[in-house]
Amino acid sequence: MPDFSRLAEATVSTLEMFEWNKVTLIYEDMEFSNAIIPYLTDALVNKDIQLSLKIAIPTFPEDFQILEKLEVLMSSQSEVFVVHMSSNLASRLFVAANKEGMMGKGFAWLVTDGLSNFVDTMDPIAFGSMKGVIGLRPYIPKTTALKNFRTRYKRISSMKQNKAATKLNLLGLWLYDIVWGFGMTVERIGNANSGFLKEMNDRTWLIGILNPSFRGISGILDLVNRQFQPSIFEIFNITGKRNRVIGYWTNGQGISKNNNSTSRNTPRILQAEEPTRAKWTIGVPSKKGFTEFVNIQSGNKSNDDELPGFSIEVFRKVWDLALPSTTSYEFVNIDGTYDDLCCQVKYQEIHAAVGDISIVASRTNCVDFTLPYLETGVAMLIKVRHNGPKDMWIFLKPLSWDLWLVIIAICIFIGIVVRVLERRENTEFNGSARKQLSTILMFPCQSVAIPQRDMVVTNGSRLVLVVWIFLALILMQSYTANLSSILTVNQLQPTIPSIKELRKSYVGYQNHSFVKGFLINQLGFQESMLKPYCSVDDYQEALSKGSENEGVSAIFDEIPYIKLFLAQYTTGYLMVGPTYRTDGLGF
Repeated sequence: MPDFSRLAEATVSTLEMFEWNKVTLIYEDMEFSNAIIPYLTDALVNKDIQLSLKIAIPTFPEDFQILEKLEVLMSSQSEVFVVHMSSNLASRLFVAANKEGMMGKGFAWLVTDGLSNFVDTMDPIAFGSMKGVIGLRPYIPKTTALKNFRTRYKRISSMKQNKAATKLNLLGLWLYDIVWGFGMTVERIGNANSGFLKEMNDRTWLIGILNPSFRGISGILDLVNRQFQPSIFEIFNITGKRNRVIGYWTNGQGISKNNNSTSRNTPRILQAEEPTRAKWTIGVPSKKGFTEFVNIQSGNKSNDDELPGFSIEVFRKVWDLALPSTTSYEFVNIDGTYDDLCCQVKYQEIHAAVGDISIVASRTNCVDFTLPYLETGVAMLIKVRHNGPKDMWIFLKPLSWDLWLVIIAICIFIGIVVRVLERRENTEFNGSARKQLSTILMFPCQSVAIPQRDMVVTNGSRLVLVVWIFLALILMQSYTANLSSILTVNQLQPTIPSIKELRKSYVGYQNHSFVKGFLINQLGFQESMLKPYCSVDDYQEALSKGSENEGVSAIFDEIPYIKLFLAQYTTGYLMVGPTYRTDGLGF
């Protein structure tokens, strides 16, 4: 049975380096691959790493069998996979996993030497599916002897027109070393013509080769339990076009950055192509104002006792409900615009971006957003002025001049009609011409202001008086309503009435927001007339100064921020104008 003790130790050390504390083993269902299980299990127990699941795949499976195994892995919420199988089966596995979306963020893959030894000769489609995979394979030093051997081998292969053999793998180098070592042993121990070969068994010549170790063109090979065991493993990362070495595991020394004993306990050095780890890096915008949405610093984690802001609270609640408790994250502040924050997700410098991030078309072209957790729209914030009544003739404004003249004419007409009807029965309407004129003019007003029962005596006069009083009540109600409107509603008058006039003044927007581009591209503002501001207090100061005094005439921003401003400054400011709808805030 094969001895995988060193391979298992190198595998577990790599898992420990990346802080992967829960793994799933995927192996080929054959005696050779099954042999690693006891060695790997013991090594994982020694490092307190949990082996959550073991998945065996037949040597020659159908496509649907591979898909069934992948479905089991996805349903188990596994994230870190150790693959130990032949290159042919592994190629099919990774192509299927890539189609199922298991080769991107959220999953990590580590392959052993059963596949790693042959990645350089793999099918391009399979190799392209393995971007981000971590591999382990015996280390082959780049020596002059190896270079010369490859040159000779390639020349001989070309002469024989055997193009398939022009590229050597590790097994071919080992075979050469064994044959070469065997020949050297025979030469060293005895004469081949003396019959010595007939008396040697396999143990005798292997001990002769490895005494105690053997150095060939493939490096140093040790004999452990009558089997070759490499003393150094190379840890590399498949980046899509090439393999990038990130460290070395040496027997008895562990992982180092260089393949010598002077560099130990190397830190993780993967960068852009690093597979997703158990700990997520979450980017948040650096904000000086509006901390009601985001108020968090780099290094904050999910259990920090603070007031991180509405957006962060929403993210934490969703994270706790949707993801397993073994998954953790860390916040990192990102300076710059919100577009810069999205670009860091696009280029995989961070795993995700969280905060008050507006979902706009330019950002959806490079990153994927969640569903919006808050609806928004762009509106205008302006300062208003209090215009109290300054005209002494304000009481005349509720009614138009034409209506005033009609009312006067009606009063005179009513007075004349009543005088004609009452002249014989009512002595109040008799007397001198001056007295009669005074009675005609005062009677309509007196009948409304100081009504008396015996003002008139004839039935005709009473009928006219009823009609007049009814008309007067309607006029008084209309007058009262119009005067109230003038004295209250018209006191709040916008300083700038339209977008067209605003283009001639300075206007503000929230710094690092997409609103700047919206004002330039959609509303036609000149960039030189735009001023950025960061906080509620900055908004208030700029609006108070006005465009003529190094301030602004209006500020355009999303509705949630304007509502925060109006909650702090309840008087003197208004949100006006049309609302330009957006897709909301998301992660």
